[in-house]
Amino acid sequence: MKILLLLSVACLSLFGSIEMSQKQQDDLGIKTTKVKKTSSIEFGAYNAKVTLDAKDIVSIGLAVDAVVVDIFVTKLLHVKRGDKLLSIRSSQLLNLQKEYINALLESENLLKNYQRDEKLYHEGIISQKNLLTSQKEKLDSELRVKLSEGELLMSGFDKSLLRHVGDTHKLVESINILAPRDALIDSIDVHVGEKVDSSKTMMKIYADSSRYLELHVPLDVAKNIALGDRCYFEDKSAKIVAISNIANEDTQSISVRALIENAKDVMINRVYFAKIKKSVEGAFEVEKSALVYEQNKAVVFKKISNGYKPLSVLILKENAQSYVIQAELNESDEVASSSTSALLGALEQSDE
Repeated sequence: MKILLLLSVACLSLFGSIEMSQKQQDDLGIKTTKVKKTSSIEFGAYNAKVTLDAKDIVSIGLAVDAVVVDIFVTKLLHVKRGDKLLSIRSSQLLNLQKEYINALLESENLLKNYQRDEKLYHEGIISQKNLLTSQKEKLDSELRVKLSEGELLMSGFDKSLLRHVGDTHKLVESINILAPRDALIDSIDVHVGEKVDSSKTMMKIYADSSRYLELHVPLDVAKNIALGDRCYFEDKSAKIVAISNIANEDTQSISVRALIENAKDVMINRVYFAKIKKSVEGAFEVEKSALVYEQNKAVVFKKISNGYKPLSVLILKENAQSYVIQAELNESDEVASSSTSALLGALEQSDE
């Protein structure tokens, strides 16, 4: 009855403030605590796996059947772009080279024929129809050369080998497979003397490239993070560059990807414990007892000279003993942290 009597004395100003004397506050047992301003909030820790882009995990193979002649590297070896990985010999490659040389020889002959016929046409010796036929044969032969070049390049040749065969018209019996990028040898799946078909991966390498943290964040946390927020693990950090908009049905979480800065010595596939740190403005930490709900809206009661002013707040994070909120507060402000239900009762009574 005493509380009801005191609340009946309290009244609301035009601005919605609850006017209350200090004696009334003491009688109700209302205590206040100073808000604590914060410039960032943390979430986690979460399991975070170190990954590469799919394009940076390179499978070494050929588009033709071959026999492994030699292997020049070992597992876990660091290689530079252009280093020899292995050498192979392939009857299919030899046949492709023969076709390429024949196409080149034919193209050279047809070019000479066209140049001769062009001269004869201008001298009036042959007709335009004969000249056009000669031109078509030349163009068709040039196309066959291009197609043959493409087949060799797709089958393990590089441009320097192609030039060598084109200049010398001699077959290359074995070729070296070179590292396409600076990388680490992850696995070697063949041995010397082994016959491998065109579908087999002979070697897998991890390219020296950007590394990422892949982690799964609960939905209630995901709504508070954004691109550019940061993850911290051990003594390193990563910047969030992608946030999925598809929830995992079983875990009710989403995937988050963060680009690791200074990824030296960070091992691929290793799992770290990572925290997400977000910069925030207008954020304050308050005791849990300071927060009440009015019509499903979170409210705190800010201490003013003649009582309390209710403020709607946005909850950014829930800790064990406190909330991090956004509200129209200043560092010097205090909020009610006890008997808040009595203040809420006064607020609700004023609305009736």
